[in-house]
Amino acid sequence: MVAVLKSSIVTLGYETSYDVFVKAHAGEVSGQAQAITLGIACALLKVSADHRSPLKQEELLTRDSRVVERKKVGLEKARKAPQFSKR
Repeated sequence: MVAVLKSSIVTLGYETSYDVFVKAHAGEVSGQAQAITLGIACALLKVSADHRSPLKQEELLTRDSRVVERKKVGLEKARKAPQFSKR
């Protein structure tokens, strides 16, 4: 997991240049790691626009767009329907 968090810093060769302190709330550990990695990559992009191409090449500027499907009216969960009885 530490390798995932450091990937954006290592890609640009800034292993010893920056100290990063992060607090992550909600979600599982892997999701938090991805969010932190994206945040670090975006922060490094604000330092210099020249960092865009190496970060983009490593796919570190791409957000995982999957979100939880909402619960619908009349269903028990997002897709789980109550048991159907013909009689």
